[in-house]
Amino acid sequence: MMTDIRIQDFSENSKPDNNNDFVMTFNDNSESKTRLRDAFYSIVPDGAQTHNNVFRGQNLGVLDATHIANIQNGTFHDMFVGDYFSINGSNYVIAGMNYKIGHGDNSSLGNHLVLMPQDWSKTPTQTLAPDSKTTRYMNDTDTTADGFAGSKLYQTYLPQIQTKLESDFGAHLMSFRTIVSTHVDASGAPDQGEWRDAKVSIPNEVMIYGTTLNGNNKNNAWYNVGDENSQLPLMRINDAERNFNRIGAIWLRDVHSASGFAAASNCGDGSWGGASGTWNGVRAFFLIG
Repeated sequence: MMTDIRIQDFSENSKPDNNNDFVMTFNDNSESKTRLRDAFYSIVPDGAQTHNNVFRGQNLGVLDATHIANIQNGTFHDMFVGDYFSINGSNYVIAGMNYKIGHGDNSSLGNHLVLMPQDWSKTPTQTLAPDSKTTRYMNDTDTTADGFAGSKLYQTYLPQIQTKLESDFGAHLMSFRTIVSTHVDASGAPDQGEWRDAKVSIPNEVMIYGTTLNGNNKNNAWYNVGDENSQLPLMRINDAERNFNRIGAIWLRDVHSASGFAAASNCGDGSWGGASGTWNGVRAFFLIG
């Protein structure tokens, strides 16, 4: 019996354990204890709608069968925005849940997580970080001809990133539909595009900032933004993610002009640069489920 014992008489737990901490409740002459995690889930129920609005930042370890089951059943139990998986030397952070549900021209996606590398995207042979000297990830020259679809990043680096992701996630790496610009008019604005299959892409400005900034949308934002037209929960909740935690600038897929693409600066400002610039790295996104 613990009746009449004061709260201040309990010893402090100097080594709290997230799995075994309890909260004590008192009602007249009775006491009870509830696991902290159970109390939390009674306030924040399972599901994408609630979990997309909680930032936690916990290491979930290696992706396992329990994680996959809780993604596929749509509960996303014990997974929150900012949590990350550690797989084969890479950390992959949860950027959102069911972000593309109902999207696409001819496909119906199941429940999924949107993941991004916690730092730079990796290929089987290199990490796609800028060195300010030789890393021309978007294009070898300052051109946006043929839109994002014509870029070196799209044609060369995304397939290499996909190879790394297929090794890390196997059959759980999902295919999705996304809109890709395929032509730029004389003023430097994309004016043609199409739906394409993808297993990996890079963000647009809206996914990072929640709005368009430097993309040239004269002919229609459809070509630059497509169906990924809302801010990722990770970017909405954690402001530091919008400037990549000061790690460095990253390329975005929005065409800015005949010579440059948009970028997300590590200083917090939306920017753009010539397509052959060496100051921007690559941080892709992809879906698992």
